[in-house]
Amino acid sequence: MLPGGKLARNVAILIGGTLIAQGLAVVTAPVLSRLYSPADYGVFNLFSSIGLIIGMLASLRYEPAIVLAEKDEEAANVLRLCFSICVCTAGVTLLGVALFRQGIANLFNTPKLVFWLWFMPVSIIASGSFFALNYWSMRRKQFKRLAGRQVTNSAATALTQIGGAAIWHPGAGGLIGGALIGQLAATGRLAWQVFKDEGKEIIAAVEHKSMSHILCRYKKFPIYDSWSVLLNTSSTLMPVLLLAYFFNPAIVGFYTFGSKIITVPMGVIGDGVTRVFYPRAAEGRRAGDLGAVALKMFDALLGISCAPILLITIVAPDLFKIAFGPEWVTAGEYVRWLSVFMLLTFVSAPLSPIFFVMERQREGLIIYIFAFIIRVSSLVIGGMRGDALFTIGLFAVSETIFRIFSCCYILRMAGIGISRTIRSFIREILRSGPYSLIPLLFWQLSHDSLLYVAGGIGAGILFLILKAYEIRKGGGIL
Repeated sequence: MLPGGKLARNVAILIGGTLIAQGLAVVTAPVLSRLYSPADYGVFNLFSSIGLIIGMLASLRYEPAIVLAEKDEEAANVLRLCFSICVCTAGVTLLGVALFRQGIANLFNTPKLVFWLWFMPVSIIASGSFFALNYWSMRRKQFKRLAGRQVTNSAATALTQIGGAAIWHPGAGGLIGGALIGQLAATGRLAWQVFKDEGKEIIAAVEHKSMSHILCRYKKFPIYDSWSVLLNTSSTLMPVLLLAYFFNPAIVGFYTFGSKIITVPMGVIGDGVTRVFYPRAAEGRRAGDLGAVALKMFDALLGISCAPILLITIVAPDLFKIAFGPEWVTAGEYVRWLSVFMLLTFVSAPLSPIFFVMERQREGLIIYIFAFIIRVSSLVIGGMRGDALFTIGLFAVSETIFRIFSCCYILRMAGIGISRTIRSFIREILRSGPYSLIPLLFWQLSHDSLLYVAGGIGAGILFLILKAYEIRKGGGIL
C-alpha cells in the first residue's frame, strides 16, 4: 500500500490525466490500425525512436537538478540552462540531418525516412523543453499542469493522425505529423502555464554568473546520468533500430504497435507514480523512511499489474486478431513474449529516481551499461538467425532476467533485502494463477477464439472488481 496524504492526491491527479490520455490512445488504436499499415508504423516508430534518444539528452540531463536544487532561484537558473542547451542540441541535430539523412535511412532499410528527418529538430525542441518544464512543475508540485499536458498531447495527436489519414492518406507522414503536432501543442500549453504563473519569478532569479556554478555543482548529471539515459533509452529502443536493420519496417510495426498497446494501461499509473515519487523520495531520504515508501510502492504496483499481464500473455494473439484485424496477429504473438518483461519494467521504472536521491548515478551507469550489452547481444544473435519471433523471444527473456535484478538492486539500495523483494514476486504470481484458468477453461470447452478472449476479459474484470474491494476494505492503494 502506497503512502497516503499529498502523495496520494498528486498521484491521483496524474493518474486522472494519464487515464484520459491513454484512454484516447486505446479508443483510437483500432481505428488507426485500419488506416495505417504495419510498415507505416515501422517508419513512424523509427523516427520516434531516434527523436526520443536525442530528446532525452537535449539538455545533457541537467533537468533532474531542477528538483534537487535547494532554492527556487537556483532551480530557475537550472531551467534556463536546460533551455539554452536544448536549442544548441537542436541546431547540431539539424546539421547532422543535412549531412547524414540519406545514410541514416539506408542503415535502417527505410528510404521513406529521408524526408521526415528534416523535422527531427522540431521534435527535439518540443521534447527537450517538456522535460525541463516537467521537472520544474514537479518541484512546484503543480501536477495538474502535467496531467493537462498529457491530455492535450494525446488528443491533438489522435485527431491529427485520424484526420490526416481520412483526408490525405499520407502514410507514415500522418503518424509522424500527428505526433509532432501533439508534442508542440502539449509543450506549448505547459510552457504558457509555467510562465503565466511563475514567469516573473523565473526571469528575476536568472543570473548569468551562476551558470558556471550550476554546470559544476550538478556535473554528475551530464557525466554519469546522461550516459545512463543514453544507454537505457537506446537499449530500450534498440529493438526498433535492430529489427529495422535485420528485417523490415513491417516487423518494426508489429513490435512497436504490440508493445504500445500493452504499455498503455501500465502508463496510466506508472507515469504518474514516477513523477510524484521523485520529490517524495528526496524527502524520504532526509526523513529516513525512503525504504518503507519504496517498498509500499513496489508491492502496490506489482499487486495491480501481475494478474492482468498474465491474462494478456495468454490471449494476446486472438485478442489482436479480433480487436485490430487479422493482419495484426503477429503483433499479438510478440506481445505474448514481451508482456512479462514489460510488467517488470512497470514496477521497477518508478523506483529509478532513487539513484538520483542517493546521488549514486555512477552505479546506475554501470547497471545501464550491463543492460545495454544484454539487450544488444540478444537482438544481434536473434537477428543473425533471421527469425523475428525468435529474436523477440530471446530479447524478452534476457530483459526479464535483467529487470528482476534491477528491482532487487534498487530496493536493496533503499534498504530492502533481496529475499523480501523475491517474496513479493512469488506472492503475486501465486495470487494471479487462478485467474489464468478462466480463459483456458473457455478454450477447452469451446475452442472458439471469441469466447476464449471473452473469458480472458471476464477474468480481468473479475480481478479488477476484487482488487477494488480489497483496496476499499484496506483503506486505499495509496
